[in-house]
Amino acid sequence: MGMLDNLRLNFIQRFARSSRSNATSNPPAPELGGGSRINRVSAATHEIGGGLGGSLPRRSKRELALNDRTLNSSSLFDLIDILMDAHPDISYALWNFIRLGNSGYSYTVKKLDSNEEYPEAIEDIELLFKRLKTPNMVGFERSKSLDKLIDQMFLSAVTRGAISGELLLTPDKKDVARFVLVDPATVEFQIVDGRYIPFQDNGRINLDIPTFFYEGIDEKIDDPYGRSPILGALNIVLFQMQVLNDLKAVVHNQGYPRLDLTIVEEVLLKRMPITVRNNDEKKEKWLRDRLNEIIAMYSKLNPDDVFVHYDSLKISEAGGKGGALFDPDKLMHVIDNLIQSGVKTLSTLLGRRGAGQTESYAKIEIKLYLTGLGGIQKYIASFMEKMLTVYLNIRGKQGVVEFRFRPIEIRTELEQQQFESTRLNNIALLYDRGWISQEEAAQRAVGHAPDSPEPRVPGAVVRNSDGQPVSGTTDTNPRAGGNTDASDNQ
Repeated sequence: MGMLDNLRLNFIQRFARSSRSNATSNPPAPELGGGSRINRVSAATHEIGGGLGGSLPRRSKRELALNDRTLNSSSLFDLIDILMDAHPDISYALWNFIRLGNSGYSYTVKKLDSNEEYPEAIEDIELLFKRLKTPNMVGFERSKSLDKLIDQMFLSAVTRGAISGELLLTPDKKDVARFVLVDPATVEFQIVDGRYIPFQDNGRINLDIPTFFYEGIDEKIDDPYGRSPILGALNIVLFQMQVLNDLKAVVHNQGYPRLDLTIVEEVLLKRMPITVRNNDEKKEKWLRDRLNEIIAMYSKLNPDDVFVHYDSLKISEAGGKGGALFDPDKLMHVIDNLIQSGVKTLSTLLGRRGAGQTESYAKIEIKLYLTGLGGIQKYIASFMEKMLTVYLNIRGKQGVVEFRFRPIEIRTELEQQQFESTRLNNIALLYDRGWISQEEAAQRAVGHAPDSPEPRVPGAVVRNSDGQPVSGTTDTNPRAGGNTDASDNQ
């Protein structure tokens, strides 16, 4: 069975779990900011070797020398863990997903019985986020800030196709000490009483608790597991690695000039002793010995040594003069395009803009990419809303959390100001035409009620960026009849 056949088998057995057991190791109790000890309420394994990538990146560094043995013995998620450190395209795609995806966030809490904000609940969430940033004053502890957790959520969403985590409670079970993310690859679902129930360690740990959460990416109707966006790239990445290994062998064999030593057999036979020449067995042995002597002599030469030999040996050069059997550029271009599709990252983001790709084309690619990235943000926002809503319930407050990521901004500050100026001018124009009220104009412009019931500058004229008043335009296309917008003259 070949390497690609093994990968396809891994796809069929995609939810096979790691054989590592955590039964003999109990992770230390996590700590609340400031050093206060807390107890675990559930037993979901995490952090200390709890996931398939628990020992990365050190393990992946040891396995960068990928070969058939390491790939054939790897599970699907192990393979992703290795390639996200070893393969440039997958590594860069993950870099973009995480850096662009974590664009900042905002949140609010609405009361259950109305659409009004819940200030007390918002203060509780702010207190929790501050507590997550507080360093441990007792001993070493990995950062548990929300920004780092969101980065890990994006990594989990892309490489695992799901996000899972747990709320760790304080000993009195009246507050949440911290958020803990769980590797979705260690979670398996079983149908119990007609309901999907999450388990760990081959069913030993039951995660059917209200403080555990699992959000799958693009779940199928009859499958609770999510789907990783980069799974489609694995087959072609392995094929690319095979092609590169083949090209490496070809370049090593044909790309560099080598010595071509020709032994003139006729001269050698004339120097052969008469007692050897008439005996076929001795003759063959004598020729073989002379050949081995020449091979041994030239294999010991340094690159700058001078060649000194009899005229029975001719030296020439072989290889290194071009004449390739095929052009690998076209094949690699096809492979690169397939990898781009597999990792859901277009050429502009991977730095592979072709000569015929214009700036407008690049902007369209970026817009498509950001739209897809926004889809992953929605799953993470939904995950955060569930966790924070349960957190408020534990604190005794009934509210619904709305968590949103800020729009991903790639424009320069100047471009942003120009767009903002155009937007405000359009709002002012709507107000001047009498199409919206002062209240609605303020809400559209700044998001809150106006500070003054009427404009402070009565009769202010909306102007274009060139300082001229906004006016009607004339369509000079003769097919349009030369219609003129005379609304300003009315």
